[in-house]
Amino acid sequence: MGWRAVREAARRHGYAVCHGRPVDWGRQPGPGARELLGPDWSRYCAARDPLVRARLLGSRLLLRHTVAAVAGAEPDRVVLGRDGRGRPVLHEPPGLDVAISHTAGMLVVGAARGRLIGVDVEASDRPLLTPGLAERFCHPRELVELVELSGLSVAERNQRLVRLWTLKEAYTKAHGVGLARDFARLRPRPGPHGDGWWSLEAAPGWRLRCDRVAGQFLVAGALGPDGL
Repeated sequence: MGWRAVREAARRHGYAVCHGRPVDWGRQPGPGARELLGPDWSRYCAARDPLVRARLLGSRLLLRHTVAAVAGAEPDRVVLGRDGRGRPVLHEPPGLDVAISHTAGMLVVGAARGRLIGVDVEASDRPLLTPGLAERFCHPRELVELVELSGLSVAERNQRLVRLWTLKEAYTKAHGVGLARDFARLRPRPGPHGDGWWSLEAAPGWRLRCDRVAGQFLVAGALGPDGL
């Protein structure tokens, strides 16, 4: 999907979520890398692993181009930063909320007009079906459902847990709290219209979505109510 399509989708829906590969977006930095990374420059310089560097640089560059497409601006006019909680913020152009997530092999960013946005990406086979782990982030009802799904394969049950994890993390990242929030109190549920959107009983007006990307990643996005 080209940037023109991203711009058109954002015009219709008010947001855009884009993904890319670190190998494509995180190549050797140019002379503007320090300005692009802003408060993450010291973290970038301290990183010894070139893959970590690629994810840091690539995610910021992808976000800059996504914001430019959504706002109708030039990429080099986009100014990114972080707030006191470490959440990404957009200084220029105004009026958009932004989000970043990355894992080995995949970058995901989001930009929304007039509402909060959060994103998360995980490998679909990330091992979460291990003793004691599900109990730490699943709602009590989700644990019951997991037992009821015992007839499914281990891989299918694990993927359901990864989907829940990404949905919850996207939501908490939108609030800037991430893992500090008790995931066991959150219960994403599929929407009634079968359109791929999920909701949270404890968060009226929020919409969540999780999609498979590039065959091996689950990408979740959380959109807050209008009126940021």
